[in-house]
Amino acid sequence: MAEPKIKTLQARFGFADTDLKKPAHDEMIKWIDANIEDILMVVFSQQTRPKGVRTKWEPLVRLSQDGGQFIGFADLLAQQGVDDRPILFEAKTAIESLGELFRQLRLYRAGYVAGWHVSRLEFVVVCPDDTNAGIIREQGFHFLKYDPKMIFPAGGI
Repeated sequence: MAEPKIKTLQARFGFADTDLKKPAHDEMIKWIDANIEDILMVVFSQQTRPKGVRTKWEPLVRLSQDGGQFIGFADLLAQQGVDDRPILFEAKTAIESLGELFRQLRLYRAGYVAGWHVSRLEFVVVCPDDTNAGIIREQGFHFLKYDPKMIFPAGGI
């Protein structure tokens, strides 16, 4: 199969997201989507479960608010209300390079998703290996360890 002629900026800079072809990546996104209200409570220390959270898989990150070059795709967007700031999720089955992860996320922060400048949005990295969770948080991103057996607190924290 031929390579696509149109590439995202992410691909042009050499950031190939190999996770996209892995069934484990899809399972992670399904888990985030199915547990989004609980995940938001845990990651953001909310006392009550958010209501009416909508999700969108693979939202497009673009260079300008009204369109422009495709930068890439975040894995998942969660938004409680149409006027509420969305939260972005990046799922990784493994983090082979922190530098590559940070470059990818910072490249996204130069763009827009759903009309919002990504630099104003919260980003949550989800990965089964939490070895580098502290460094990820120090760099201004949230982290959640992926554990499909995780028991979430009933009704809040």
